[in-house]
Amino acid sequence: MKEVKLNPQLQSDPKLVGGKTSRRHFLALSLLTMTGLAQPAALAGRMLEDKSGRRRCLVVLTLSGGNDGLNTVVPYGMGRYYDLRPKLAVKGETVLPLDGMVGLNPSMGELAALYKEGKLAVVQGVGYPEPNRSHFRSIEIWQTAQPDIIGDTGWLGRYLDLQDKSDLASRMLAAVNIDPVLPKSLLARKVTVPSVYDLGDFRFKVDSHYQNDRERQLSCFRDIYKDYQFKGALAGQLVKTGLAASAASEKLHKLTADAAAKSSAAYPDGRLSASLRLIAQMVAGQVGARVYTLQMDGFDTHANQSRTHNSLLGNLSRSLKAFLDDLESRGVTDEVLVLVHSEFGRRAQENDGRGTDHGAAAPCFVLGKGVKGGLYGEHPELAANKLVQGDLGFKTDFRSVYSALLEDWLGSDARAILGRSFEKIPFV
Repeated sequence: MKEVKLNPQLQSDPKLVGGKTSRRHFLALSLLTMTGLAQPAALAGRMLEDKSGRRRCLVVLTLSGGNDGLNTVVPYGMGRYYDLRPKLAVKGETVLPLDGMVGLNPSMGELAALYKEGKLAVVQGVGYPEPNRSHFRSIEIWQTAQPDIIGDTGWLGRYLDLQDKSDLASRMLAAVNIDPVLPKSLLARKVTVPSVYDLGDFRFKVDSHYQNDRERQLSCFRDIYKDYQFKGALAGQLVKTGLAASAASEKLHKLTADAAAKSSAAYPDGRLSASLRLIAQMVAGQVGARVYTLQMDGFDTHANQSRTHNSLLGNLSRSLKAFLDDLESRGVTDEVLVLVHSEFGRRAQENDGRGTDHGAAAPCFVLGKGVKGGLYGEHPELAANKLVQGDLGFKTDFRSVYSALLEDWLGSDARAILGRSFEKIPFV
């Protein structure tokens, strides 16, 4: 099993992780690290379904590091863009136009085709008031949807808390994180969310030399929890999470076994493609998750940006197109929407290292068969008196994007999750 960072609550509990940790404690804690432990949470609310009666799900992809929005959705019709970026600006004749003013980076041909097919919504100038240029704080704001406080639950975790308690599949696998470390967006109060970086690692290792080794391991693990009396404030959580992790592992492997070979989609090489392929398998295998999260690294482009950024955007574009093709080939394309965002954009002006520094507002994408494709929102102004300390001023609060996804796609109460109402972007 891959090691994952332990929940800080558990790390600080001497009754659970003190110098005299027993083997039973160790094994239990190991299972917790495998799950990427979310805080415990109950489930209540309605779910929207696709035409086949299957419940919809949302895939949230974070472009980690701060994606340069100006070179992603390029304002080729604004002369000021070329003044700000004499070396980094994308040549206007190479841009894939969305309208007469903005277009996609030339590396994003697959997404440009999806835009023409009405399967891609581009939301411009997304951000929040009083932007923070710290990676850690800004991504926390996006993940909690609480810019004014340090939240202890995520926006998706609060969504999971509202789901129907009677839905057994949701209680076991309400959501899945495709990464070693659980993002704060999935922290809930009563739902445990597994982190599954690689399906092969999300299970007990077996020795082929021994007959029925898996069954013996599972039996032994269950016996650990059967009558053992844990001491400490988190004992109930420990037992519940361990058993849930075991059940989730077995269910994932069972449901995805048949789905693994039922696609001819041509994914490019790389970690992003592997993660998206795994999600397609889980959706097709009817795992029951309503939310999947994953990330793509490498977007902190302070120096020599052009080649790196173009390569990243090209891989992103090809991988997402392959993912939608995969869903189509499996007959589940109606079930999935994908949100693509970053914790912030980059500065409007290039730096001396042929790169860009941390900024604020940036575009985000929503794609899938169920989206109303098109260009949404206003592109931020580039005039010197319209920039905010050198940053693009936001035009659309990211919680307006969340509101549309929560209410119009997932069928939940956005106000209860986000704390107040926000104008919804009509891309669903």
